[in-house]
Amino acid sequence: HSIVFRLPRSRSIIKIIESNTYKHKKKMSIPFTIKLLPSRSANLGIIQLNNPSALNALTLDMVRSLNHILPQWQSEKSLRATLMIGSNECRRPAFCSGGDVRAVYDAGIQRTNGEKHGWGKKGLATADFFREEYTLNHRIATQSTTKPQVSLWDGIVMGGGVGLSIHGKYRIATENTLFA
Repeated sequence: HSIVFRLPRSRSIIKIIESNTYKHKKKMSIPFTIKLLPSRSANLGIIQLNNPSALNALTLDMVRSLNHILPQWQSEKSLRATLMIGSNECRRPAFCSGGDVRAVYDAGIQRTNGEKHGWGKKGLATADFFREEYTLNHRIATQSTTKPQVSLWDGIVMGGGVGLSIHGKYRIATENTLFA
């Protein structure tokens, strides 16, 4: 079987996202951040990383949203594939420059009720970020191949961006791709 879908022009992606906002059927707390824009276009689920000031670096909120959205989309019969793209608003092209190490560092230098950071304790941002990011990587690596994930590498692809995409079935690199 082959899956055919038309990639939207990068300038028109915002229109698609605005008109096809992801809606959840059950009433529950859904992790949400404007740094991750999920949408639908026909039988294609589109996830746009939208953290342009940090070259689309992954935040804990983005990881939590992805951990919620991807299993939902894998179970939807109408979806045939997931497309993961970076925001085109970055100062230079970037799919994802990795994890937001600045946020993890800032959380690590703060003391929370005298707790030490870096000891893997749940509830501490320094441990939660990596635990949940690696859980997400495992989820992507073990998801059904009948609904492939396609990642469009246009620009910088580093660290967490590699983890998001390398485990998916397809990666498309442009002439702007810088892989580290």
